[in-house]
Amino acid sequence: MKNSKKNLKKIISSLKSICIIALAGLAVYQISQLWFVNLTNRNFFLYLEARFPPAVPDGRSAWAQPFRIVYGAGDGRFNIRYSDIETSDAWEFGANTIEAIFHDGHFVGTVEIANPAGRFRIQSRPVFIYEYAFSIDAETFAMSMGRRNGTALTNHGVMHFNSIAVQPSTTTDTNVRVFFMDGINAWEFSIAPGGRNHPIENFTVYIPPIKAEDKHFVAVGNDFAPRAEVGFNYYSIESHNPHLAAHGDPTFSSIRAQIGVFFSNPATMNQFSGVDGVYTFTGQNTTVRYLPFDVLEYRSYRSAGRTAPGNLLSDFSAALAFINADPNVINETFLMDYDVAGTAHVFYFGLTVGDFPLWLEYSWYTGPNCREPLTAPIEVTVDHGRVVHYRRLAHYFHIDELSWFDMETLDIEEAFALGFPIVRGQETSLQPFIAPQGETY
Repeated sequence: MKNSKKNLKKIISSLKSICIIALAGLAVYQISQLWFVNLTNRNFFLYLEARFPPAVPDGRSAWAQPFRIVYGAGDGRFNIRYSDIETSDAWEFGANTIEAIFHDGHFVGTVEIANPAGRFRIQSRPVFIYEYAFSIDAETFAMSMGRRNGTALTNHGVMHFNSIAVQPSTTTDTNVRVFFMDGINAWEFSIAPGGRNHPIENFTVYIPPIKAEDKHFVAVGNDFAPRAEVGFNYYSIESHNPHLAAHGDPTFSSIRAQIGVFFSNPATMNQFSGVDGVYTFTGQNTTVRYLPFDVLEYRSYRSAGRTAPGNLLSDFSAALAFINADPNVINETFLMDYDVAGTAHVFYFGLTVGDFPLWLEYSWYTGPNCREPLTAPIEVTVDHGRVVHYRRLAHYFHIDELSWFDMETLDIEEAFALGFPIVRGQETSLQPFIAPQGETY
């Protein structure tokens, strides 16, 4: 009996110890959630980034992603896709095929596409055309596809290109043909199904024909023009600015509620208003400003450091991660262009909505005394993997499913795209627009 009591006491004592350990663990977890997650409003990763050398995420594959996909069945009619490219079957097929070319591709020769015969050779068969908004360096592109260098392209004269055309197999035993194009020449490569080093099973892809009465595009030179023989309907687009108060104007409280993600501890940030109606929020080594013409600006004054690599792809990865961490970037983004500023890279991003692009019709001034207006909806400056300057439009765009418009018959003979121009103080509606010379967005 005494032994039973002793054993019972031991069991109870053990259970108490287990409970104490469990409660202690729960307390540690809850405190960590309070300080590192809840208190900082989704800032845990920025909190770590502020205190430790930046770890650049892998955004290399995103560099290779086109900003739009043009596809056609070979009958002269084409469709163009802007949205959901990353997850689309069309890009999965293209990315796998391009990667296979690097492993098992055979260089065929050069086709001159500045003349109609060369373009017809590419467009008269079922084809996917992956277009980029600026000239792509072949060496960097190859590295973004996981290669050590770009010799698979550069050894054959491919130094830069702005689009890649992929002709799927028409049968299970015909080669896939891939063309790297710069607007003047196309460098042709081919690959047989079931390559030794990088076999691909779905080399045969069916692209359905487009009906003449449906909205579509036709080739005009090296670009495309829209057609709508009987017109078509589209939803209208609305803008929303989450930084405004209920009465429609910005306030310290309405802005503060949206920008905590930029601070390691938003509870300690200071706020003050300066000249020209600028709302300013500061923290340790960080400043965020809401500018008069609805532009949000972030600056980091921490030393850039040199622990992260200072190359183009690493800096692009950091820019992309920063945008993805901003909860008020709702629209899909695509890379419009980039520039080099000393040791930093400046990336310019466009937006898409409803499978159409959004673009700034004019430079967007941030306020009455602005000297450096925005030339793209989002601008990110990265120095050795750390975002040091970030500017974007304060609003985002969404489809108004309760309102739609008619687009009248389109029969344009010049190279035009369709998209929504962003003009301050004006309603955004679908319009044809001409692509800048040498670019395709």
